[in-house]
Amino acid sequence: MKIKFAAAIALAALTFTSVSNAADSGFAYPPAQGGKSVSIPSSALKFQHTGLKGEDGSEILVVDGYGDQKNREHGTFMKFSYGFKSPVHSHTYDYYGVVIKGEMANYNPEKPLVKMGPGSYWYQRGLEAHITECLSKDGCEAWVVQSQKFDAQIPPKTE
Repeated sequence: MKIKFAAAIALAALTFTSVSNAADSGFAYPPAQGGKSVSIPSSALKFQHTGLKGEDGSEILVVDGYGDQKNREHGTFMKFSYGFKSPVHSHTYDYYGVVIKGEMANYNPEKPLVKMGPGSYWYQRGLEAHITECLSKDGCEAWVVQSQKFDAQIPPKTE
C-alpha cells in the first residue's frame, strides 16, 4: 500500500512539474491563489455537481485544483460513486488522469477493461469513444489535467 501511495504522490508531482514546464514553453494559465503558495487539505475541498451522470444515475462531482474545467485548461479532482459507469462517450480534447482513491477503469468499449488502483495513470485521446467506471465500493477519486475545457459528447464524436 505504501508503494502505491508513493507512486501516486510521484505521479502527481510529475503532473505538476509537467504543467510548470508547459508554462515555460508558452502554455499560459493563471496560477491558483494569485501565485501564492497554498496548502489545502482534502477535507477543505468542496465538490460541485457537474450534471454528468452515469448509467446508474449517479453524478460526477468535481473541484478545480487550478484553472476552470468548464472554460479552459485545468487540473481537477473528480469524485465517482460506486457503480458509476458512463455511457460510451468522447471528449473534444485529450486529457490525463491519475487514480487517487478506489479502483477505476477507463477503456475503449471494444477492448478489455483494465482495472486501475491508486497511483495508476491513463491518457484519454480526444474524439475517441470510451467508458469510465468506478469499481470500488467506497467510491473513486481521480485527478484530471487537460489543456482545454472538459466536455463530453453522448453519443461520442469521433475522428
